Amino acid sequence: MNQAIGLSTGHEDALAKLAQEVKELREHLRRSQRMASIGTMTAMMVHEFNNILTPIITYAEMARHNPDLTDKAIDKAARGGERAQTVCRALLGLCRGDEVQRVEANVAELVSLTVEAIARHPNKDGIDLPIAIPADLTLSTRPVELQQVLLNLILNARRAVLAERGSGRIAIDAHQEDGSCVLRVCDNGVGIESDDLARIFEPFFSTADRTDKDAGFGLGLTVCREIVQSLGGTITVDSTVGEGTTFTLTLPTQ
Repeated sequence: MNQAIGLSTGHEDALAKLAQEVKELREHLRRSQRMASIGTMTAMMVHEFNNILTPIITYAEMARHNPDLTDKAIDKAARGGERAQTVCRALLGLCRGDEVQRVEANVAELVSLTVEAIARHPNKDGIDLPIAIPADLTLSTRPVELQQVLLNLILNARRAVLAERGSGRIAIDAHQEDGSCVLRVCDNGVGIESDDLARIFEPFFSTADRTDKDAGFGLGLTVCREIVQSLGGTITVDSTVGEGTTFTLTLPTQ
């Protein structure tokens, strides 16, 4: 009898010890996940600020040599500062799961403002940039965040085109379909290998040459996916090596 009680007590002690170890492992996992999230969020912010700072620095340098460009440089800096502030709030909001107020935005105007934010217009690199968007197409969105998505996609497309042929075409079009706004960014650049397509939205994954100083951190498409999903939409990619890539955003209009 005493032996049975001893065995029972021993089992209870072992189970209690095991339960404590499981609890400690779970807490360690939560801490690790929290640190990983903070690290990823920091890298995402660095990536986005790099996109914002590039045109500010470019126009500041141009204005230094050409005073006639001072007003334009100041305008770029002011817009960049506003975008930086909004991106900070947006990324932190994504991390916390906050709901940010949406506004009605004209899609054609939003795309036009995004193109203006690029430090070097693709046309200067011999890249055609046709835009086909109905003038009255609107959607309820968070404009600065959607602009950030478009900016990432356009910059990626330009890099892909220049890598393939040194000049080419980036086409942006949009239309309304079944209560959604379908927005596409298409290029005739180098394309993406089929094995890479499955990983294209993973944090820190990049198909760009790491020796390229403009290659980024492999976070642009991760940011795009997070923003699009937070807007209730989807982002998909279709690509053929040597022919080009198309990213399609499907976003609710309301």
